[in-house]
Amino acid sequence: MALFKYEALDSSGNTVRGTLDAGTPAEARSSLRERGLHAKSLADAIASSTIAKINAKQQGSSWSGFSGRRLDLLSEFSRHLSMLLKTGLPLTQALSVLSEQVEDVRFRNVLQDVAIRVREGASLDESLSCHPKYFPELAVCVARAGAAAGSLPHVLSELSTYYLRQKRLRDKVVSALTYPALMSSIGILVLTFLMAFVVPKVTAVLLEQQHALPWPTEVLLFISTFIQNWWPALILTVVGLAVLGNAIIKTNSGRRMLDGMLLKLPVLGNLFKKQAVARWADTMSNLIFSGIPVAQALAVVRNAVGNKVLEDEIILLEKAVLEGRDLSDAIKQGSALPKSIGFVVGVGEESGELARVLKDVAAGYNEEVEVVSGRLTDLINPILIVFLGLVVGFIVAAILLPITDFSQVQ
Repeated sequence: MALFKYEALDSSGNTVRGTLDAGTPAEARSSLRERGLHAKSLADAIASSTIAKINAKQQGSSWSGFSGRRLDLLSEFSRHLSMLLKTGLPLTQALSVLSEQVEDVRFRNVLQDVAIRVREGASLDESLSCHPKYFPELAVCVARAGAAAGSLPHVLSELSTYYLRQKRLRDKVVSALTYPALMSSIGILVLTFLMAFVVPKVTAVLLEQQHALPWPTEVLLFISTFIQNWWPALILTVVGLAVLGNAIIKTNSGRRMLDGMLLKLPVLGNLFKKQAVARWADTMSNLIFSGIPVAQALAVVRNAVGNKVLEDEIILLEKAVLEGRDLSDAIKQGSALPKSIGFVVGVGEESGELARVLKDVAAGYNEEVEVVSGRLTDLINPILIVFLGLVVGFIVAAILLPITDFSQVQ
């Protein structure tokens, strides 16, 4: 026997929560039906505490923070499960087959747990929701809607394509920022090494001459001496600022401040905004295609845009829709999304093809992200090269100038 926690509806439609003893989840559901209760959720009481800890760690996070590997796993899982279900395999058997074929050990264990839960009577969406580290709210909602509509294989196929598109979008932005970040890091390390170890040995010879030094050399000596004497404090300061900054951005206010600053950056801000809009449109399209109402889709998608400022503004869209306004009107009067999207969405609402229209919007913004990413790379790389060249040139000039002066005096 095991202890299960349940949440159910009684005959009056009221929510009832409690615990009961049963051998399996199927027996627990049967026992609830005998009491006149319709189970909404059912979980092992012992395991639920562990799941709660996982949820607490994942609270506030979304798939937008997933690594590229996690997005690949989501896409492959959805695609393969869709293919197996289309062949006529039962859901439990399809999950078992997938769990045996996955190479990632942790994900294999997750799928095995999902398969066990489904075999014992839990629904697919309930089983997936127990592992938010691998299955975000979007995947759970789509699975629930697909099962309710009897089109689970089809919506899983669309979900796989969706995550594949988001992986490519993420890779475009990451690739545009990786090379400049790598160049900057290497440049800082090289310059620090020169200033701490090479320059002091060279300038020591110049100081022995006891001649007046040019101002570039004086500046170089000051910086080099400062780094030599205070490098432990500098390292501790950098580490301390990194830890403090990480603690601040984990808070809602800190994250909101950082995301607001990112959106205001020249060039980069435009890139982040277009990426967020593309992600919003694509996610909304996928949810609406799966049969999820617009208001509920907005509640899910606000956690997927990856920007706290835009998330807060999308909450206002959700409230407007819940009050009875059309999504297109809410977008036009809000500030979360470009006004042009409101007119396009209005056409989709009138024609009944909102999902297709939003997918077209996402495709357009994906192309813009690619263009902006290319321009960003073309702009930053020459600037970095010129900047590093100027710094190295200053160091060389600061060393050669006094040598040239000494040779002229002699």
